[in-house]
Amino acid sequence: MQFLSDSHGCEGWKGEMAGRISAFDWGHTELGPLNSWPASLCSAVQLMLASPLPMVMLWGRAGYMIYNDAYSKFAGGRHPYLLGAPVELGWPEVADFNRHVVDTCLAGGTLSFRNKVLVLLRDGVPEDVWLDLYYSPVANDDGKPAGVMAMVVETTEFVISERLRQEAENAYRADNERVRLA
Repeated sequence: MQFLSDSHGCEGWKGEMAGRISAFDWGHTELGPLNSWPASLCSAVQLMLASPLPMVMLWGRAGYMIYNDAYSKFAGGRHPYLLGAPVELGWPEVADFNRHVVDTCLAGGTLSFRNKVLVLLRDGVPEDVWLDLYYSPVANDDGKPAGVMAMVVETTEFVISERLRQEAENAYRADNERVRLA
């Protein structure tokens, strides 16, 4: 990918993941060597690397993972091992969910979820993680869906704080009702 050799001032194009994508041996995947990638895939990777939002692309039926710096932080202890891995192997605890995502987008569909709870093992321990997730098909050079672009916004802190706020409000109302009845 020519653009990875010059950042043109874009921080993402010279970030950690740009370097890892350039250095990765893609010849061991169905994507083939980097210099043989179609223009559509190169453009999608360029767009993804420039984004400050955690993004991951799942290319082909296997969903080979290519992601940006922000997603590497979201991935926790799985980074950098997710790069180039099929999504179902990279996130086995949500393999069925990801298979549905890939199948839907390769058929031309889109998906979105608000505050979707998934149990993920990001640092070796199962944890409930709430996410806003947005999935769109990515076209190949022939204009047909060949991959999935995923935007991942973690909302765990918001969901937990909202639950705590609601519990405090309910306790306050219960206290007020007891005082009123007394």
